[in-house]
Amino acid sequence: MEIPFIVNARKDTGLFNSKVGIWLFLASEVTLFGGLFSGYLFLRLYADYPWPERALPVLPGLINTFVLIGSSVTVVFAWAALKMREWRKFQIYMAITLVCAGLFMVLKGIEYNAKFSHQAVRLQGGGPVQDNAIVEGHLHYAELNDEGLMVEVSEDRKKENGVFKANRVLVRASELTFVLTRPTHEAYVKEILRQAGSNHKITLAESYRVIDNEELSKGEMNRDQLTASDTAFVREEGSELNIELLDELEDAYLEARSHDRKIRTQFLAASWDWIRNEKGEEEASTYIVEKEIWKDRRAEDAEKIKILSLRAPSEVTFKVDPPFTLVLEPGDLVKKVNFGDLSAKLRDDTLVSGEVLASPVIMGVDALDFRTTAQRAEVEGLDPLPVIEGTWLLTHEVDHGSHEGHSEGEDADHRNEFKKIWDCHMAWLKAETERLEKKDRVPTLNDKYRVNWDQILAYEGLGYDSEKVYEESRARTLKRTGLFDLDGFAGANHKIHGKRFPHLEIPRANVGFESTFTPKWNTYYAIYFTITGLHGLHVIGGALVLGYYLFFGRKMYDSNPEWLANRVEVGGLFWHFVDLVWIFLFPILYLM
Repeated sequence: MEIPFIVNARKDTGLFNSKVGIWLFLASEVTLFGGLFSGYLFLRLYADYPWPERALPVLPGLINTFVLIGSSVTVVFAWAALKMREWRKFQIYMAITLVCAGLFMVLKGIEYNAKFSHQAVRLQGGGPVQDNAIVEGHLHYAELNDEGLMVEVSEDRKKENGVFKANRVLVRASELTFVLTRPTHEAYVKEILRQAGSNHKITLAESYRVIDNEELSKGEMNRDQLTASDTAFVREEGSELNIELLDELEDAYLEARSHDRKIRTQFLAASWDWIRNEKGEEEASTYIVEKEIWKDRRAEDAEKIKILSLRAPSEVTFKVDPPFTLVLEPGDLVKKVNFGDLSAKLRDDTLVSGEVLASPVIMGVDALDFRTTAQRAEVEGLDPLPVIEGTWLLTHEVDHGSHEGHSEGEDADHRNEFKKIWDCHMAWLKAETERLEKKDRVPTLNDKYRVNWDQILAYEGLGYDSEKVYEESRARTLKRTGLFDLDGFAGANHKIHGKRFPHLEIPRANVGFESTFTPKWNTYYAIYFTITGLHGLHVIGGALVLGYYLFFGRKMYDSNPEWLANRVEVGGLFWHFVDLVWIFLFPILYLM
């Protein structure tokens, strides 16, 4: 069909202003995304850890590719319909474009949710490579037993009692020390009081007092008159913890410190006068007051300086009677704590004194990754396989008799379940290596040192029998998750089809780092969320503009249809750019 072009260029420049504007804007966008893609490729080439392979599900990315390409076609049809003065067709094509945009964001949301819910733990241990094995899976819910320790909660218990916390640090709190200069206490104090309830009293361990400012203000630096009577009690021992009490103590501290600066200035001025009188004007210039005053002035004057430093304590301690188990998130802590530690410091510097209880990371495992372990071993000139065999994951002792579904009377294999998985993987790798050799190929790092969730399920189905795995592998019935495997669309699901994933409790002493697959986990996911998130914002922005023309463009169409068509064309150019960015983004992030 022939589409009429009746928009005229400016007579003075011969240019279309809107076109020039959008092309200049897109040029800046090319610079932005080009820099991000270049940075990604550079970091991948020179990363000091194995770059994730097949880390993203290909299927949703592939669907989104076709969705965006289709939307680029329909936005052109919408523009052409306007040029031909066919409003109804414009509405249909533009609506299809917006539906495609919505589908794109829905699929991206599913993909993001899989990353936010998937957990990974990097182990630590002895040896030349510090373990570095990675366990992937989903956190299991837990609650506190009668002894105050964390135990896993069954599905029935979760349904009966609601939502339980997972992956927490437990501290038997006997004392709490707050820093009065931290403004972030309120949330922590509320949570501490909530968990303590009415059965545990949290009270001042000793009276909080300051030197009475009014008494100190009388006269000029007559420090010899300072007596115990000048001490003012702010709160007596036994005052119960609350937000208002901490605010009151903080105000007293800040007021005292402010007044103390005035007193100290006067004291130093008097000290200089004393030095001049004692040492003479010429020698006085060589003295450092803060240092020499301690040497040369009378002992009682030195004691007065000490008094100044004790006028208002910056910390206040509360005792907990009786002690209770405080449940904390790992992110609440300044540093990692281990079982048996005597204290834990919160992010606002609140110190919880007592004892860190056994609070392991409880996971349902759907992948084992030894690539970093292997890489570090090779750097040290070691054979990776023995190093992997010596990691905590494959050597820790397991008592299956204590777990549901296992009986001591059964002739069950009580070996470490993850060692059985690894043995099966080695059998599979042998068959896979032979198959690849026939094609003049070699196994990838993923093939060698990573066991994916679909393999774990297959190994379990074969009874962790290495010989069966080997034979099944040769027959090609044991396969990885394929391109169009809908079961793995959003990652491993621990609840579907009655599949059982291995259970693991990792002591905190063996946890080096833990995170969901978010930017915090590694550089790859930091870049992934940055680029895809920025691209998603462009999709939303473009959809809003095109949606405006669809829902509010009728008036513009009735008054000046050519003007509207020109605006849709400019919006379409931006939409084509969004599509083009994804065409580059998809293979770089999903396929390489």
